Amino acid sequence: MKKLVLAFLTISAFASAQSTQISKEGNADTGFNSGYSLEQSPNTKWVLNSIKALEFMDTVSYKSFYSADVKFHDNLEEKNLNQNVAFIKALKANGISVKFEKVAPIWEYVHKNKNMKEANNYVISYQYAALSKAGKTIKVVISAVDLIKDGKIVQEWLAYDTAGIMSLFK
Repeated sequence: MKKLVLAFLTISAFASAQSTQISKEGNADTGFNSGYSLEQSPNTKWVLNSIKALEFMDTVSYKSFYSADVKFHDNLEEKNLNQNVAFIKALKANGISVKFEKVAPIWEYVHKNKNMKEANNYVISYQYAALSKAGKTIKVVISAVDLIKDGKIVQEWLAYDTAGIMSLFK
């Protein structure tokens, strides 16, 4: 039995060591091992501040975090900045408040390989929002990916369940 346990531990240790080796150059063909993650960065703070502006429904501040030609991929529906801001204004006009209970985890992935002139900086986050109107609260989990270039969000991919949010408009 001791030999079996020792063999298992040896194999586990070897497998663990193999899985943590990362190529320093990356693999340009597959894209794997061609970047790194940051737990906190100026870009993660940037996204958190854009979320705060949304929470306060401050559309002027909110717009300042995005490039003028940003593309939103909202549940795979492409929108522009004006359409996105119009939705925030519709929430406000209908007496719907937004509170982000937490944004976690959040991290930045910096993707760069030898075939790229500059890195792509993606901030990935899971946002837990509570939208309320007249005593009714809907909780929504949002999966978000923001591509940041030159200090602005240039693309945003969001995935979330819209059914609860739409029920607040009734």
